[in-house]
Amino acid sequence: MAKLYTEHEWVYPDDPAGQDEEISLHAARGGSVCFQALTEDVLSGGETAQVTWRFPADIRVRVCQMRPALVDLNSARDRLCTRNYDEVKDFVTRKAPFEVYDVLSPLDGTPLSPGRAAFWVRLNVPDTCAPGTYDLGLAVQYAGGGFSCRVYLTVHAARVPDYDHARFGMINWLMLNRLDQAHGLTRGDARRERVIRAYLENQKDMRTTDLMLPSGTPIRDEKGNLTGFDFSDAELVGNMALQMGFHRVLGGFVARFKVWDEKTHYLLWDRDVSVASLEGYRQLSMYFQDAWACVVRNGWQAKYVQCLVDEPQFPNSEHYRILCGICRKHMPGVVIHDPVESTDLFGGPDIWCVKQAVYEKYIDTYRALQGMGEEMWLYTCGFPGGWVMNRVMDLPLTVSRLPFWMCALYRCRGFLHWGYNALPDDWTVRTCMRPEPGNEDIAYPAGNAHIVYPGEDGPLDGVRAQLQRMGAEDAELLYQLIDRDPDKADDIIRSVCTTFSDYDPSPRALESARVALLTALD
Repeated sequence: MAKLYTEHEWVYPDDPAGQDEEISLHAARGGSVCFQALTEDVLSGGETAQVTWRFPADIRVRVCQMRPALVDLNSARDRLCTRNYDEVKDFVTRKAPFEVYDVLSPLDGTPLSPGRAAFWVRLNVPDTCAPGTYDLGLAVQYAGGGFSCRVYLTVHAARVPDYDHARFGMINWLMLNRLDQAHGLTRGDARRERVIRAYLENQKDMRTTDLMLPSGTPIRDEKGNLTGFDFSDAELVGNMALQMGFHRVLGGFVARFKVWDEKTHYLLWDRDVSVASLEGYRQLSMYFQDAWACVVRNGWQAKYVQCLVDEPQFPNSEHYRILCGICRKHMPGVVIHDPVESTDLFGGPDIWCVKQAVYEKYIDTYRALQGMGEEMWLYTCGFPGGWVMNRVMDLPLTVSRLPFWMCALYRCRGFLHWGYNALPDDWTVRTCMRPEPGNEDIAYPAGNAHIVYPGEDGPLDGVRAQLQRMGAEDAELLYQLIDRDPDKADDIIRSVCTTFSDYDPSPRALESARVALLTALD
């Protein structure tokens, strides 16, 4: 037997055993719903599992073994991480270091890993499924043990649109250099395209609509003079993504400030050259001309978006707008989309992707901009800390899903997170990434830099990646209800969260809100 958990509860290797025989779930057509099973069995490693189920043929099931990840530091209240548990014990889930199940390995014939036997079960409900309650059965067996359970699945009339017709946008930065490093790949490696494709398939499964491409690499002559930019990696990944059906591709960043409160931004490939200088204009003109030639050569014009600066701030807003003007001169009609921390960017970005804390601090200004027709997205990252929703492993698991509800409440049309695959090199022994090699004092909260893990020839999902996908499904449904009855939609959202720091973290609250949403759409 096993203890059964909903998709909103963290499961730990030292949790007590249970003997649950059934679980009740709710799902929309075209959507997904998950649950977890923790057994008493301890695997030696090398066993294989057999999955059997009694489901209608059109409901698909996917079962993964859950493996633990080590949280080596706790999230801090007002910075990244801390070793002082007493100052954060009122909001973190456990005292670090501790293990929590976050790594998902598909049961596809691959031998099971050693440790306590725990499983993640995902049910995909097709949009043609008849509404109603289904009595289903599932069993997982392996040498020396296993479990079986009944699943009462209520399928609602509500329908999540398929990926091609998604209305809600999402971005998770694919970092090609990290992918190459994790899998030991180099340009020309026969495996490289296969591994990249596996990561793109994973991103599509998460409902990532827009894919970030690598920035162009500077080309220099024998004297070190800049002669152009190489976009071959962007071309490879961009063509692959658009052929696979991604909605859009995003050109990588070109500049950033050195210190957040200074006036200018500097070129990423030459950190002493300001974007507002003559030399900066010369080099940026060369960059955007080469980038646009790549776009036109591949026929991407209708599906290409340009990113310029990661997080422009109030003091450097004017130079950001100068940069936008240079870009538009050489890339006619291009859409500019950046994560921003300023309101003073008028006429710069076409899509404002605002940090959640900045949006809430200047909410009147951003709402005024939305009223003028400006498109807003939201993003979360390592800051701010404390109780604020952040997709990390020592906060409640529900906060990996609730940001999408906040996007709907604020009428923001998409969500971004930078940390898709930037996990530490030694991720099997710690999950707080150190951005400065050799500096142990600066570390991102556990899991903030990643939601997938490197497998053999592609990524392994994290539990938080599954929650993020289901959050995007929720946003699609919430926007359907907003179209019909915005006050009802807002009431349902506010039953579980009113701001990014005022929310009910309990699984029961989120599950009740989901059922209310599905019932309202019925």
